[in-house]
Amino acid sequence: MRRIAILGGGGLMGHGMALACLQGCECRVTLVSRRPETLARGLELIRSGPFGLERAVSRGKLDAARAVELAGRVEVTTDYAQGLAGADLVFESIPELVGPKREALRRAEELAPGAVLATGTSAITISELAGALADPGRLVGTHWFYPAHVMPLVEVARSELTAPPVLEQVLAFLREIGKRPVVVRDSPGFFMTRFINLFLAEAMHLAELGVAGPAEIDEMLKTGLGWPMGVFELLDDTASFDSFYHAQLYLHETLGERYAVPALARRVFEAGYRGDPRLKPGSRGGWYDFLGAERPARAKR
Repeated sequence: MRRIAILGGGGLMGHGMALACLQGCECRVTLVSRRPETLARGLELIRSGPFGLERAVSRGKLDAARAVELAGRVEVTTDYAQGLAGADLVFESIPELVGPKREALRRAEELAPGAVLATGTSAITISELAGALADPGRLVGTHWFYPAHVMPLVEVARSELTAPPVLEQVLAFLREIGKRPVVVRDSPGFFMTRFINLFLAEAMHLAELGVAGPAEIDEMLKTGLGWPMGVFELLDDTASFDSFYHAQLYLHETLGERYAVPALARRVFEAGYRGDPRLKPGSRGGWYDFLGAERPARAKR
């Protein structure tokens, strides 16, 4: 049975990746994190979270016995050597910061010598991360979308250094578990992050100017454009604001002023607001809390 290791697997994206692997193929999954509380939260999300196994059973999408079996295939550890030993494929899903990602991938290369390495970055170039590796050809980018086991798209980024067999192996695995991978060339933000972050940043600019409040912006996006969630709901209810923030900093550094962090976003981040505290422990709340705005009635928690 294949062994999949997920670095940072206790996070919102990581636990969804674990569910996608478990439900899509016969494998064992190990969540690896430095923090025991992160691993405990990851297990809880896999078993009883809003997109977890128990909910799938309650909705008739998964047999109860099968759910128990899948839950039994998940292991957690704070020991990188233990978690990476014998891994066939390593998905990295830690915060969007160059230094920590490079160090995690360097350790994965050392401790899982036979594994393909896939970084979950949404903005950092694959070549920059691969610079930490003795064999940069082992690394490919896999940009998943939330919730990772539901959304079919995975943006697969190849650098000039990525070995063709590595790319093909990752593509074959993603297709096997029901994903629809799209290959893009290495570039800051690839396609999706560069495209979407402009929408997110403009919504923040317009809220700061008072053109419309967060509730009105979210309502227009859902009602007028058919988005399942508004901008501010998305950043709050998936606790992805810090991911946007760090990605935008990187895009600003590499691509210029067009991707500057909105002043309002900087104030929200520096005040300690990262999104729903239930999903982002340590957060003081989300955008609606910071701005003192009333959430749309149908989106209230």
